[in-house]
Amino acid sequence: MRALTALCLAAALAAPAALAAQQPAAQPGTRVWDRVVAVVGDTSVLYSDVLLEIESMQAQGQQVPTDPTARRQMERDVLQRRVDDLLLLEAARRDKLTVDAAEIAGQVETQINRVQQNFGSQAAMEQALAQTGRTLEQYRATLTQQYTDQTMIQRYIRERLSKMAAPPVTDAEIQQYFEQQRGSLGQRPATLSFQQAVVKPVAGDSADATARRKAEAILAELRRGGDFEAIARRDSQDPSAPQGGMLGWFHAGQMVREFEQMAFALRPGDISPVVKTEFGYHIIKLEKVRGGERQARHILIRPEITEADVARARTLADSIATAARGGASLTQLAARTTTPPDQRTLRDVLPDRLPPEYGQAIGDAAPGTVVGPFQLGDPSGPSFVVAKVTDRRTGGEYTLADVREQIRDRIIQQRQVDRLLGELRQVTAVTVMQ
Repeated sequence: MRALTALCLAAALAAPAALAAQQPAAQPGTRVWDRVVAVVGDTSVLYSDVLLEIESMQAQGQQVPTDPTARRQMERDVLQRRVDDLLLLEAARRDKLTVDAAEIAGQVETQINRVQQNFGSQAAMEQALAQTGRTLEQYRATLTQQYTDQTMIQRYIRERLSKMAAPPVTDAEIQQYFEQQRGSLGQRPATLSFQQAVVKPVAGDSADATARRKAEAILAELRRGGDFEAIARRDSQDPSAPQGGMLGWFHAGQMVREFEQMAFALRPGDISPVVKTEFGYHIIKLEKVRGGERQARHILIRPEITEADVARARTLADSIATAARGGASLTQLAARTTTPPDQRTLRDVLPDRLPPEYGQAIGDAAPGTVVGPFQLGDPSGPSFVVAKVTDRRTGGEYTLADVREQIRDRIIQQRQVDRLLGELRQVTAVTVMQ
């Protein structure tokens, strides 16, 4: 089954080796002529575009066949993906979808920094670019266009597919897909499942009142015309302070409930009243709305946590651990704390993705073992975790049960994309040359 479409203009997004890759030299006595191999609407696709994509794939480690028949099939596959991308991009433009220039610029700079780190220095990266006839600014412009196009395509697919009914998928189709892809799945990593209760120190009434008064004073300054971004840099106690409190884009379910309810009630440009969450007191400024997403800044004032507050939290964590070892439900105990509901039961977690404190405390504990409380570091003060191991899975080959739902979702999504592309071909002229 053909993979989901993705922009084929990927040469500048490839691994650093792709920057230095050169166009394959023509054999003696031959000449390479460029030509148009497809037209989508008003856009032409050149044969050199296809060759550049294959060159990029090779630079990233993908095997490129030397057999002429297999090589031609690869070129046809790359061309088809490019045609599909252009169909989707033109549709996105017709729907007047836009992207956030600041967001794209951030992604571009992140990519440039990543490539520069791999080369070791900016000078080495620019030297590799020069070998391909490009400057750093040309590379940045190319990346900007690619990220812009890719983001528009992704948004368009997401919005269109959200309105489509899911097609039926049979168990036989899932089994067939699994058998076809089994060899490319690799090895399933070892995983850990556990329940947990996280106990954070709670500030005393006096410290809480002091933090609220400070937040109210900041809000008054903002309402007198103060610059939100500058004040966030000056006063916010959140890690986003150096970015003027910018949180970027988020959707429902990503923020704590009180913060989210306020952010989704605001209109672009609005500044919220003071909002209290488990983290402290927030002032929120909604920047932009994009479908079901919001972009916001915030200022956070945390109540001061004292040693007595930390001691009370540890005592509570000790009592939770004792109760859990006595047979009480850890998830029910966690519900009495500020542990978010989606963090009370974690399944099939990769151990090396957990904070190191988890690995040190849980170690090789067998299922059913209660560990802790152990301490986590946090900008607002230490917190204490009690965890109960519920399952361990050793690494090995994937089974159908491991990936059944992911395969079902992939088949559904592919069929929806195929349907969407079919509809777009009815309204956009497409010519592919043989």
